[in-house]
Amino acid sequence: MKDKLLVLGDLFNVLPDAMVVVDGAGIIVFANTAVSKLLGYCAEELIGEPLERLIPQNNRAEHEAHFRRFHEKGKATTMGARPLLNALHKSGREAPISISIANLDLEAERYSVAVMRDSGELHSEITQAKARAETDALTGLGNRLCLSRAIQAALVASSPFGLLFLDLRKFKPFNDKYGHEVGDKVLQIIAKRLQALVRKADLAARLGGDEFVLMFDGLVDIELLQQRAAAVATSVARPFRIGGLSSSVEVNIGGAMFPRDGSSEAELLKVADQHMYRAKKTDVAFYIGEAD
Repeated sequence: MKDKLLVLGDLFNVLPDAMVVVDGAGIIVFANTAVSKLLGYCAEELIGEPLERLIPQNNRAEHEAHFRRFHEKGKATTMGARPLLNALHKSGREAPISISIANLDLEAERYSVAVMRDSGELHSEITQAKARAETDALTGLGNRLCLSRAIQAALVASSPFGLLFLDLRKFKPFNDKYGHEVGDKVLQIIAKRLQALVRKADLAARLGGDEFVLMFDGLVDIELLQQRAAAVATSVARPFRIGGLSSSVEVNIGGAMFPRDGSSEAELLKVADQHMYRAKKTDVAFYIGEAD
């Protein structure tokens, strides 16, 4: 195999994509010169090294299982798809790549060939598209999809959290009297205030219209959620100025906590919504429910 690779080396080295050949033990037996540009290694540095040297630590166990399965069952000479993943650069940073793999049977031995391409630009485009899909265009907060994904992730992880469901009071007159442009500016002002009240691990989202939801990660104490609700009500109610207009809005807030108030997204949002309507009916700023 080594002699055959040396013969083919000149051909492999003109390829613009990085390429490594791995034996059945997961050891790199050949690397072309394009590896240097992509991952920072000279080809000679990689020969004789385990393939896992190019795999980020937290992906190695999963990669090992995939490699074994493909090496044993993947058809020879068939290129796989180009999934997006990260490779480990010589510097220690993770480099986004796309990869195609094939098995090659030579002299009664099977080798796996991996062809890698820089996907940094594509990865960035995908990240930006995902961000746009999960962002409310008017306020810049998360949207319903973003909220749903955050709740689902917390549920899967069984991680406790609290929700505050907000409905603005005295907002409709802004649209009716001053027009939707002023109404939109009011929503943007409120959104900035809400964003300032959440931590990096939390989430502020707009469901639509004048309804918002705040999600507080790791919150387990109902009194802390009540404190958050009080702070939100105070912040929202602060006066603001738009051009020559000086005014304010108020808010009704309902709270829910996982796992106390439900085990699904629908149940938790329903409880928070019901508590919000109770706050509105009893003319209070917020209602979270009774302590256990």
